[in-house]
Amino acid sequence: MIEETFSRVYPEVSADRIFTVAGERFIDVIFEQLPDLPGKNLIVEPVGKNTAAAIGLAAVYLLDAHGDEVMVVLPADHVLNPKNEFLRAVEAAVEAASGGALVTFGISPDRPAVEYGYIEIGKVRERIRGLDVYAVEKFHEKPSLECASGYVRSGRFLWNAGIFAFNISTFLDAMKIHMPVHYDGLMRIHGSIGTDREEAVKKEEFSRFESISVDYGIMEKAQNIACVKPSFVWDDVGSWSAVSRHLEKDAYGNVSRGQVILIDAKDSIVLGDDESLISLVGLSDVIVVKEGRKLLIAHRSQDQRVKEVIRRIDKDKNYARFR
Repeated sequence: MIEETFSRVYPEVSADRIFTVAGERFIDVIFEQLPDLPGKNLIVEPVGKNTAAAIGLAAVYLLDAHGDEVMVVLPADHVLNPKNEFLRAVEAAVEAASGGALVTFGISPDRPAVEYGYIEIGKVRERIRGLDVYAVEKFHEKPSLECASGYVRSGRFLWNAGIFAFNISTFLDAMKIHMPVHYDGLMRIHGSIGTDREEAVKKEEFSRFESISVDYGIMEKAQNIACVKPSFVWDDVGSWSAVSRHLEKDAYGNVSRGQVILIDAKDSIVLGDDESLISLVGLSDVIVVKEGRKLLIAHRSQDQRVKEVIRRIDKDKNYARFR
C-alpha cells in the first residue's frame, strides 16, 4: 500500500519532493518497495508516538530541506480511486492551504461507519477547481452506531480521511499554541539536523512526547480549519474487515488466502500461508490471521481491538520475541 501511496502522486510530483516517515524496522522494506525514493527523503522516527509527532517531525525536516512551503500528508493505508480526481482534490487543498488554512479532507459517508471520525462542516468558504471547500464546525471522535446514523441523515457530517495540507509554518504555529512540548522538542530537533547530535537529539526529544494524534492535538482545537470535499472513492484500510472489502469473496462471503478449508463457514476472513493448514468449521463472522508464529483469532465485530494486542506485545517482555 505504500507503493500505491507513492505512485498516487508520482511522477506528477518529483521524487525529490516526496518524503516518507517510518520507524527503523521498516527502512529496508521501504527502499525495497520504493526504489525511486531518494535515500535522504526517508525520515526515521526513533519510536512511534502517533501522528502529531510523525507529522511534526516531517515538518521540521521539510522546513530544513525546502523552506516554508505547503506540505501534504498522505497516510499509507488508504485506497483511493481514481487518481486524477485525487490529484484535483490535492491541488484544491494546496491552494486553500496557501491562504493560511489547515486543510483536511472530508469524505461523503455511504453508511453509518463507527470506525471513522467525523467532520461537522459549516458553510462553503470557497470553490476551488470545481470542489467545495467548507468551514469546519467541529471534529467528532468515532461515534456509536446510533450517533453515526444521525450524522449520515443530517448531511452535515463527513468522514475524516486523515489527509491534510498546510503551510509548514502554519502547522508549526498551531503546534506551538496547542502542543507546546512537541513544538519545543521539534525545534530542538530542527536545530540539530545535519550535526553529529541529530540522532541523539531526536531520540531524546521523542522520549518526552506524549503519544497523541494530530486530530486530537491540533485539528480539533485550531480555528483556521478548512475541509475539501473530494469526489474520489476512499477507504481507510485500518482493520481486517476493511481489508476484506477489497479482496475477492466466495459464495458465502468468506475471504481466504493460503491453505484454508472452510466448512459451513460464512462471512469470515481467514488469511494463512503455505506452511500451515487452517480449517474453519461451522463459524460465522470470524477473523483468523496467521503470520509465522503469530496467530490472531477474533470476532469481526471486535476487529478494532487488534490494537490492544499490539500494545500488549509491545509492553510485556514475555512477548518480545514475537515483535
